[in-house]
Amino acid sequence: MLGSEMIRSVVFSIVLCAAMARAGVKSGHAEAELLSASDGYSAGQPVQLALKLKLDRGWHSYWLNPGDSGAPVSIDWTLPDGWVAGPLLYPVPQRFSTAGMVGYGYDDEVIMPVFLTPAEDASGEVKVRAAIDWLTCDPSACVPGEAELTLDLKDGVGDPTPEAKDIEKAYRTVPQPVDGATLQVEPGEKTLTLTITLPDDVDGEGAELIAATPNVLATQERVILGPSEEGSWKAIVPKNEYAKKTIDELEVLLTGGKLEAPLMLSWIMEN
Repeated sequence: MLGSEMIRSVVFSIVLCAAMARAGVKSGHAEAELLSASDGYSAGQPVQLALKLKLDRGWHSYWLNPGDSGAPVSIDWTLPDGWVAGPLLYPVPQRFSTAGMVGYGYDDEVIMPVFLTPAEDASGEVKVRAAIDWLTCDPSACVPGEAELTLDLKDGVGDPTPEAKDIEKAYRTVPQPVDGATLQVEPGEKTLTLTITLPDDVDGEGAELIAATPNVLATQERVILGPSEEGSWKAIVPKNEYAKKTIDELEVLLTGGKLEAPLMLSWIMEN
């Protein structure tokens, strides 16, 4: 029989190995970790993963529209044959202002969900790999970071992981499209007139509008929706100084105010 000291040693080794498997990779001023809501997968059924960035105090990373400077997180997957990765999903960002430049992103910690869809004939334990690049900045400098992350998933419906609730909480803060919501854009010489229509049961009053498409709207002034005018909201917003001469698409985030959840609205110019 094993002695008590040997048993404690074996248990410690198991716990240590598990902790090492979950440990993130530190680079620059952030630590990156690949999480999963489940420890298993089913063929053809989406499985929810997430990228977690834990940032050093005083440093921030960036949203998909970084603002006046910065860069969003990029992720390059190496997946088993037939697997497909969806886009990285960004929660509602914070607004930063440094030396007159406005940025959108995250401090402290951010969890960005992503869905992987296994092949219809997927089977056996698999390993997914992700090459991550990001940029972190503080008021005086910007430092890039990178990490090669891996995650093992077993075949079959798995059990929820300890991180599942955190991933779900982050997913609820990801802006989503809403049926019946529309965005119309009328380009002017130096401004864009935005008209937003929402379903009757969605009230946009007090919501902040932020461009998710980079280099379209000016960032200096916040855009807050006032009371609706017959079910719609109109905002005249200066163009970004780097905006293209012809603006043919725009995606915007609505968050806060009387909204129960953040929304994402899209517009594409008709030919």
